[in-house]
Amino acid sequence: MIATQIAFFVLAVASTASAIGVIAFKNAVYSALSLILTLLFLAMFYLQLGAMFIAIVQILIYAGAIMVLFLFVVTMLAPEAGGTEEQDRMPWQRIVGSVLGLTLVGALSYLIFTGTIASGTKADPANSLSAMVAKQGDIQAFGLALFHGFLFPFEVTSLLIVVAILGALIFGRRA
Repeated sequence: MIATQIAFFVLAVASTASAIGVIAFKNAVYSALSLILTLLFLAMFYLQLGAMFIAIVQILIYAGAIMVLFLFVVTMLAPEAGGTEEQDRMPWQRIVGSVLGLTLVGALSYLIFTGTIASGTKADPANSLSAMVAKQGDIQAFGLALFHGFLFPFEVTSLLIVVAILGALIFGRRA
């Protein structure tokens, strides 16, 4: 095995372990720190692929700014309960969340296994990313791809971040 394959497998194991830590830790601060570690491992994957700009953006924006905001929200609004367990006020949310999660997994599995996603992602050589990079440069090609070809997923990601912040505020409010 070559060094890049070994590095990939080490990063895969480390990022999977830190991602499990996000879910497994009961302390919200430890969970957020584990998420920062997962985001840093993701940046290392980008570096391994040769995407320096994306790796730097990943570290500065996600692991830096957004996770500092999450840590601030979690530590300021969600003090430790000190061992007192509250009864769930809305138990139906677990059922609805489980049904929606299973629906998402089923829909994505259908799209992946029927090849629906793969058929729409084929690019002709004239419009490929490498041709755009050779013609315009790295950052310009990235900007054009982000704001013209991938504007909708970019906006959905920003919406998900806002929803996550609102969720952290709701979970962190005092009873």
